[in-house]
Amino acid sequence: MTWEGFALVLGGALLLALFQVINKKLLVQSAPADCISVVNFLGSGLMLFVVAYAFNPPDIKSWWGWTGTWPEGLFWPLIVTSLLNIFILYGSTRAFKYGDVSLIAPIAATQPLIVLLPSWLVLGEVPGFWGYVGLWLMAVGIYIFSFAEEVYVIDPVTGKKSPWVAPRYLLWMKEYVRYAAPLYMLFKNKGVRIAFLVAICGAIAINFDKLSALRSSYMFAPAFILVFCGVVGLIKTMVTSEWNNVKREHITSLIVNPFIFLVVIICFWFAFEFGFAAYVGALKRSTAIFALLLGWLVLHELGVKKRWPGATIMTAGAALLSL
Repeated sequence: MTWEGFALVLGGALLLALFQVINKKLLVQSAPADCISVVNFLGSGLMLFVVAYAFNPPDIKSWWGWTGTWPEGLFWPLIVTSLLNIFILYGSTRAFKYGDVSLIAPIAATQPLIVLLPSWLVLGEVPGFWGYVGLWLMAVGIYIFSFAEEVYVIDPVTGKKSPWVAPRYLLWMKEYVRYAAPLYMLFKNKGVRIAFLVAICGAIAINFDKLSALRSSYMFAPAFILVFCGVVGLIKTMVTSEWNNVKREHITSLIVNPFIFLVVIICFWFAFEFGFAAYVGALKRSTAIFALLLGWLVLHELGVKKRWPGATIMTAGAALLSL
């Protein structure tokens, strides 16, 4: 990946961290999660359509084309990634409903490695040696980064959290046994299973994101996807009357966030021009580092010192991806 792509992804990751901090503030204020997503997706998507036609108009050679066994029209990758993103959007929310963040967050570490196969199949992109090393370091760093605190499980009936108790055959790992918790709970906890499926869908979707951009433009494709997901979410939230829970104190943040997300999307999607989709997807995970620092500075959250080993490994992996 060239320095331009590296700068675009890291800049987008920093802004995405700010976007997530504002979202977290809204959730703390009891704003409906799906309504927040609808405003973000529809707002940024509609603005992105304007940006696309003003500065990066789509060059669509075919909407429905199909040659031999491979579809060449724009519609096919667009609909695939749009449907995957709907599952990613709602699956991420549902995962935290059934599992604690201490179990769910580490599962994101699997995406930089899962993405390698679909990148090869869909785009024909194969990293070099240092690219593979960088992706592995990013995955390991994300995993370690997520384990600063104790691991908890959520009772599916009462919703109460309690510390995870390791099985006896894992006690030989002593204080490091918590690193085995997500893998152990993969087949036992619904939230962890959903998070793993979300990671797989994300690894697949990012390749169809890039394919959609190559067949239209780097602004038109994400605008279509965001508006599609936003409309689906709007229908769902109107049916469930969730908008009745949106309060006046939520309005300012709801207005600001789509503008931030607009810039995030522009940064991430233009980065496809300068590097492999697998690299872009992996570097987006550096958002966790920026979110940690912003959470410490803005929300006065603790845990920075406990997470520095994972952050250091992630930084080393990101540096290798920039070579």
